[in-house]
This record gives sequence, structure tokens and C-alpha cells, in this order.
Amino acid sequence: MSRRIVKIEAAPLDLQLKEPFAISGGESSRVDLTLVRMELSDGTVGLGEAAPFPAYDGQTRTAALEALATAAPALIGLDPLLSHQIQQTTIEAAPGSSSALCALEMAALDGFTRQQQCPLHRFVGSANASLVTDLTIVAGDLDHASRSASEASAAGFKTLKIKVGRDGLDHDLQRLEMISRAAPDCGLVLDANGGYEAAEAQQLIEKALAERIPIDMLEQPVPQEDEAGMARLTALGQVAICADESCKSAADAMRIVQHRLANVINIKTQKCGVLEAIRIHQIATAAGISLMMGGMVESLLSMSFSAHLARGLGGVRWIDLDTPLFIREHPFVGGIEFDGGSVTLDEQRSGHGVDLSPGNDAFPALSWKILAEENGT
Repeated sequence: MSRRIVKIEAAPLDLQLKEPFAISGGESSRVDLTLVRMELSDGTVGLGEAAPFPAYDGQTRTAALEALATAAPALIGLDPLLSHQIQQTTIEAAPGSSSALCALEMAALDGFTRQQQCPLHRFVGSANASLVTDLTIVAGDLDHASRSASEASAAGFKTLKIKVGRDGLDHDLQRLEMISRAAPDCGLVLDANGGYEAAEAQQLIEKALAERIPIDMLEQPVPQEDEAGMARLTALGQVAICADESCKSAADAMRIVQHRLANVINIKTQKCGVLEAIRIHQIATAAGISLMMGGMVESLLSMSFSAHLARGLGGVRWIDLDTPLFIREHPFVGGIEFDGGSVTLDEQRSGHGVDLSPGNDAFPALSWKILAEENGT
């Protein structure tokens, strides 16, 4: 085969955050990532990222590294364009780590599109959709909420995503009032990460609307197991209800459509993998369900990949690709750029457009480990 995967390496990467990224399930002041480097038979190299976020679903870097080491040998010799084969081979070899799956799929598609000298978004669909991201206000106290909202509005963001569900309904309502006053021209998206019971979520919606706080959407109000609660809140029709933790596969998306569990689905490559993300997009689009493109706490690399996916596929109403703005410093060049909420891609760079920065003094040389190579182990 003239185009094949011949080598896969991985290296851990720790990135410090500007402030703790706090959600209802916990918080982190650092992201523990794993980079994947995949070499093709002509020497082209693709880059991927595994970005597990334990507070979200319990996945860890240790588990991702183990899954990568187990799956990599089975991918040697495969064509990087064979997305279904890469997905199935990885799942069969190392089930249970969606971030490892995502990293391998990402590296393969990046390598292939670099080889073809093509920006990734043109390969996945070339819809050329414009991208405008929200900015997240993490869980915290009232002063933090007000200050963050004011700064985000001044920076040009038009939609704010507020993490709720951690500190109680009354505190969340007070934060929403502060944020609404500090940024009166911004739309508000609330994200509970499953932190409420259905009755609490309904109270939040009704009290916020009574106070004329403009809620555009409530994301994952209840735990993913509470499908009755999701259906109940969706049926109320007061605000759009988004499924995040409730949708980690195409099968989940089908169930959401069939049982009317949400009006919106949040696609995250790190929670399901790249090919599965595209399948979720197809199902939701066919069913008339709105879409958000989001992520875990991911670096510029992984978020640039998701930006290419959203731009290429099109039809994504909500963009939530802001976590690179929470990271103090990146060891990368290229990738997406932010101007307020506007997200732009470099059309002159092939693949996802992100490379490791040479000679960055803030980051010592990465400890790359060969996981598998042709004619090797």
C-alpha cells in the first residue's frame, strides 16, 4: 500500500490554566493532555490530541495512554483515510477511552490532509460556515461572575456560557442576575453538566424568565440517566434543551430524536471520536435537531480540529470552542485565531493547521515514546 501508517508516538503534555475550570462535577487548574504523532509512509506527520477531563466523565490521561499503547500496533499498515477501519480497530483493541480514539483519528486525518496539501475543513465538507464562539464563565462566586461577564462583553463576545448546577439554585440565580446586568447585550447559555434534578432545572428556567434574564439554552440540566427529566424539560418549550453527556454516540443521537429528549445536541470529538461525531451530525441534521460544536478543556490543537470540522460540515448553530483562551501558554504555532467571538482559520495551512513550536523555552522537549512502528514492536 503506497499510503499507510508506519509509526505512532505519544507524549504527555501538561498545560496550566489561567483560572480553575470549574463545573458541577469538579474543577481543574491544569489540563493533562497526550499528544499523538502519526507518521505516514511518505514521511508526512499528523498530530492528534487526547484531552480527557475527569470532572466531566471520569476519563484520565493514564487510561488514555494505556489505550493508545494497546491500539497503536493494530493501526500500523492501515491507510489513514480508512476512517471506519481506524475507528473499529481502535475500539476493538482498546474500548472505553474516547479521547484516545479521538487522538488517533485526528492524527490520521491531519496526516492525510497534510499529504494532500488541503485544509481539513475542505476535505470534510467545505461548507465554509462562519464560526462565532461563546465564552465560558466557570462556576464561582458572585464577584467572579460579574467581573468575567463584564470582561467578556468588553472583549467582543456576544454569547456567554455559564456553568451552573454546582452551588445550588439560589446561588446560580444570583450569578445570572449579576451576569445579565454586567453584560446586558450578551445572550446566555447555561450548562449544568447534569447538576440539577428536573424540578430544580424547571425552577431555574421559570425564575430566570420571570426576572427577564435572557436564557437562550440550557445544556444537560439533569444527569444523563434521567431521560424522563430531559424529555419533560424539552416538552415545556420554555428554552432550548441541549444534550451533552446524554449524547456520546450515534445510537444516543437516534434515541434523543425518537424520544424528543432535547432540541440541541452538543458534539464533542473527545467524548465520542471523530467519525462518530460526523455520524451524530448527520442524524441530528436529518431530524432537524440544532447542533453545538464544543469540547472538553482542550488545547489549541484539538479545538482547531473541531473548528475545521464545524466549518466543513456546516449547520452548527452554537459554537463553544473557547478553552484555548483559558490556557496560559501553548507550545504550538498555527491554528485558530480569536477576535472577540469570531474564530478564523489559516487557509494557507494544510490539515488542522497546528504544529509544535520549535525552541519554545517555556516547554522542555516532549518525551515522545514510540507506541508502534512498521517492522518494529
